[in-house]
Amino acid sequence: VLFTPAGMNQFKDHFLGRCKLEFTRATTCQKCLRTGDIDNVGRTAYHHTFFEMLGNFSFGDYFKREAIVWAWEFLTDRKWLGLDPDRLSATIYLDDDEAAEVWLNDVKLPADRLQRIGEDENFWPASAPSLGPDGVCGPCSEIYYHGDTGEVEIWNLVFTQFNRVGDPPDNLRPLPSKNIDTGMGLERTAAVMQGVDTNYHIDILRPLVETAADVCGIKYEPDSENGRRLRRVADHVRACAFAVHENVYPGPNKEKYVVKRLLRRAVLDGRQIGVREPFLHKLVGKVAELMAVPYPELGETVKRVSQVIEGEEANFLGTIDGGLDRIHRIFEQMKKQNRGMVSGAEAAEMYQTYGFPPELFETMAAEHNLTFDWSGYQAEMEQHGIASGGG
Repeated sequence: VLFTPAGMNQFKDHFLGRCKLEFTRATTCQKCLRTGDIDNVGRTAYHHTFFEMLGNFSFGDYFKREAIVWAWEFLTDRKWLGLDPDRLSATIYLDDDEAAEVWLNDVKLPADRLQRIGEDENFWPASAPSLGPDGVCGPCSEIYYHGDTGEVEIWNLVFTQFNRVGDPPDNLRPLPSKNIDTGMGLERTAAVMQGVDTNYHIDILRPLVETAADVCGIKYEPDSENGRRLRRVADHVRACAFAVHENVYPGPNKEKYVVKRLLRRAVLDGRQIGVREPFLHKLVGKVAELMAVPYPELGETVKRVSQVIEGEEANFLGTIDGGLDRIHRIFEQMKKQNRGMVSGAEAAEMYQTYGFPPELFETMAAEHNLTFDWSGYQAEMEQHGIASGGG
């Protein structure tokens, strides 16, 4: 992986029994960056690219009973989070009777608040038995908090007990030891504890969204399209500030392209709000201020990170107006031709001429109910011998 997208990445060899263990239990709080759900960022209440993941792990030590009982204790006991147990429910994998027995008999969770769900939701990775990928995997149990405005998944208990090898049937081989991998999103948990209806309104994110609004010269209105754009700006600039701080600069491929893509998405949001000059770099100091307690080192690189981000903004702003004009002409032409898919040639032209990332083009096309020819785009870029970035 290019970044750490899940809490268990560094423990894969432990799960597979490939390394000599100096410990059999671990707890973590770590920075994660994930772009698989990028189109949901800013639009839903709980999706991010950059987030912090809390986890506890067992390597052949404790297993399902302890993981479930301890999770329930941490969530509900007044010594810890003290959440109302009547607001919690859980899900388990379809045939995981062992987990069901713990929830019903040890935790005493009412049966109507325990749901059995298939591998697409309650296996990690999702749909692993049928679709892969090969590697460590297992059933999971998700815990949901039911607030006044809806429900949110706050903790996923993964029972990592198999190594997937090849296609079904009989492709799940028991691991040398049964393991536990749990993930609890810090931002989601904070939203529950602080009684707000979105992660973007917790104490380490709302001030960043408000600062973004001030820099853009508008008022933050949560339910407006600009409100969604401001949340996305806040998320993306926070992700990029952390990445650049760790010397991952925007560039044409791999992890560098992820940073470029996020920055250019945020620049486009600012442009559509009405901002015509670089502005993201002005938010780096606020990111460092809000994250100063757990990550004081961010304060040491604000100047460098700001300069890198401002440079990328300026590069993109130099071509964005021409790019947007060209895209709108393409959409008008497609409408006249009654054509529903952006061609690979059009997308490749936009990237080569205007530096317009294909993902941004795809996002804008979707807003016009148009699809995007990814395979055609890749083919065009390969034909010209140019790295094709995302997809």
